[in-house]
Amino acid sequence: MSAQTIIGIDVSRDWFDGFCLPEKQRFRLQNSPDGHARLLETLQSMPDGLKVGFEATGGQE
Repeated sequence: MSAQTIIGIDVSRDWFDGFCLPEKQRFRLQNSPDGHARLLETLQSMPDGLKVGFEATGGQE
């Protein structure tokens, strides 16, 4: 069984707060056009088979 990269992202009005497994790395990006572009760049650089989950909070549901 191969290792799989999983990223959970909490979406708020101002920020994307993320956590990546199995590396156990955290990241925070602004919820802005620049932050969206940086998030896409980050996700596109990840290995195939990447799983991403989003959770909206703070009225962003």
